[in-house]
Amino acid sequence: MPQPWLTLSLLLAAFWTFVGAHGTRAALRARRSLDRLGVRGVRTRGEVANSPRRVGTSYHPPQVRYQAPPPGNPSAPATQTYRQVPLNPDSPNALYRGTPVILRYDPEDPRRTVVVRTAKSYSPTANLVWCVLSMAFGVALGVFSLL
Repeated sequence: MPQPWLTLSLLLAAFWTFVGAHGTRAALRARRSLDRLGVRGVRTRGEVANSPRRVGTSYHPPQVRYQAPPPGNPSAPATQTYRQVPLNPDSPNALYRGTPVILRYDPEDPRRTVVVRTAKSYSPTANLVWCVLSMAFGVALGVFSLL
């Protein structure tokens, strides 16, 4: 093989392009789940109260526990504790009992909430930026190798 660096660089380019494309797809899915709320929402912290579970033939989605103001009074202090199923129970984050989460709730109806991320993961926007950059790096590496 006269040019082993060409093969290696093309393999690395394919790897980074695949990783970037796969991650971009997952990050876009996570950002779409934030659109289910319909409004920008108020950001707060909470925790997963119940993990998703199956009992017989019925499925129980995860529940999150958080504090927010009472319904219809968004200017009141966040003293009421809610325990709700988020609008995105199929979020890409692992929602196990006791996991701290970052979520957004509708200020007009605090019972409507979406999970943004777990406390130990990237935000969907940061994840999207890193994945797009790695995909662009893979494409640039492939183009540079062929030149």
